[in-house]
Amino acid sequence: MKQSVRPNQAAAQAEKRSEPAKVPSSPLRTILDYARAIGTAVLIALVIKQFVFQPFRIPTGSMQNTLLIGDFLFTSKFLYGAKSPERIRIFGKTLISGLPVLKLPAIRQPQQGDIIVFEYPLDRDLDYIKRCVAVPGDRVEVVDGVLQVNGEVYESNFGDRDGDHSCVPDWRTPEACPAPRTLRQPYSARRDLNRSYRLSDALAQLAARDLRLFVKVAESALAADVGLDPAKIEPSLEILRSDGRDGARLPSTVRRDHQRTILAHVQQVAPPFVVPAGYLFMMGDNRFNSQDGRYWGPLPVDLIKGKALFIYWSWDKDKMRPRVSRLGDIIR
Repeated sequence: MKQSVRPNQAAAQAEKRSEPAKVPSSPLRTILDYARAIGTAVLIALVIKQFVFQPFRIPTGSMQNTLLIGDFLFTSKFLYGAKSPERIRIFGKTLISGLPVLKLPAIRQPQQGDIIVFEYPLDRDLDYIKRCVAVPGDRVEVVDGVLQVNGEVYESNFGDRDGDHSCVPDWRTPEACPAPRTLRQPYSARRDLNRSYRLSDALAQLAARDLRLFVKVAESALAADVGLDPAKIEPSLEILRSDGRDGARLPSTVRRDHQRTILAHVQQVAPPFVVPAGYLFMMGDNRFNSQDGRYWGPLPVDLIKGKALFIYWSWDKDKMRPRVSRLGDIIR
């Protein structure tokens, strides 16, 4: 006698017979699945780091007390216009350079007062962070230890651009007016730049290093009408512009002679430094202990990496504990 099967049971058995047999997962397939998941996560992280936010650690005291050694912060990559990498760096060293760059539209341009992370112009494998104190066309000078921009006192280490600057720090008697956001250890190299900085100092720094920028800085000052006599420096500028034109290089002695001619006139007039187009002037808030634009010149905007936003972690290595009060601080 045959056993009868109910309709619903028959349907379930038919469906079970129609299901494909499960193939056990092989170790290779498991490894590939993990690799795919990890690769996707790494790719997303790289995209975020390149185009949205990038972490940065403060290694020196040049921005004290705005930023302290051991502060970890995020920078905005999209505010000034994020771009694809022009170089590939591994562990701080460049492996590939000269890649084509895709740049996204900027929300706004860098402004005076922004704290910016950038590639150090003299070694692009290093990242620096300073405050932008002047933008293209601004006139910068340090007079008796006081930073002036466009003829007005600008002390970023006071925190408030429009605050009470009636008492400004004096390098001769620093204890007479202590600035709350500035340390008083003069930078070991060229400490005279803490007392006075003008166009002549900028050109003297650039003369031995960057002829093109030397010419551009002099041209910017000439166009800004800061008291230079075009008849005295324009002929030398024209000769310096010809260096490398059509492959011909000027003899080093000729180059130096025309640079000295320009410098001699600039020192006689003593005009302020004028920031050329396409550049920013960067300084540390701890201005008496900061190697900044006074030492290596104006910053090309192409080297900007992002604007500092907020502190997400801070570690005091001397006390071996976190600075809890700084976590989440907005950087101003």
